[in-house]
Amino acid sequence: MSEREILLEQLQACRSKNGWFTSMAAAIKGLTQKQADWKSNGEMNSVHEIVRHLDFYNKRYLNRFLGQDVPAFEGDNDDTFEPLDGEQGTWDEALKAYDATMESWIDAVEQAEDGVLEKWTGDLTHLTIHNAYHIGQIVFIRKQQGSWDKKYGVS
Repeated sequence: MSEREILLEQLQACRSKNGWFTSMAAAIKGLTQKQADWKSNGEMNSVHEIVRHLDFYNKRYLNRFLGQDVPAFEGDNDDTFEPLDGEQGTWDEALKAYDATMESWIDAVEQAEDGVLEKWTGDLTHLTIHNAYHIGQIVFIRKQQGSWDKKYGVS
């Protein structure tokens, strides 16, 4: 497999194609706003917050990859789980934003020049590992709350 094929496979696995781990599409399937906002305790993040956090970093790195401006961020990592200024923060909006960002990543990798991909391979593999880590958290949270259907997992 080429570098491009590996990166595309990783991005697609995070977005919607179950493989060695459950994809985001499967991890959040059928989740209601109430379930997405649920927390087992005050120290935990909700599924909704995790999706916002992932989209925050995925978008920032996508903008860098595309050579676009990345706004300064004065907060800390904990702030990335909260809605940004001007966002209403509904679950449906968070899902659409995440999916659109991942689709844009796939398009960008498909169209990127080989030299650009070579330069970005390390960052992109870390980005997909970051997504996979948090997708695992989402499945765990759903198991805690009793909303997980194992048919959406991997066997």
